Amino acid sequence: MHDFCFTIPYGMLLMVGGFIGYLKKGSFASLAGGAGIGLLVVLAGFISLKAFEKKKTSSLATLLQTVLS
Repeated sequence: MHDFCFTIPYGMLLMVGGFIGYLKKGSFASLAGGAGIGLLVVLAGFISLKAFEKKKTSSLATLLQTVLS
């Protein structure tokens, strides 16, 4: 399996969790932590997917995924 198969759905799950935490408790930290990190994870997965379509690897996506984990 490729990395974007996990990073894109996981990032979306983080974003939804951040929004739910914000709506339930009004916690800005939950919004920033969940939605912000989730958005970056989805971005890394998207960059990796686009590189895969060109039959290449993306050092930027790998770096983002490593730092965010």
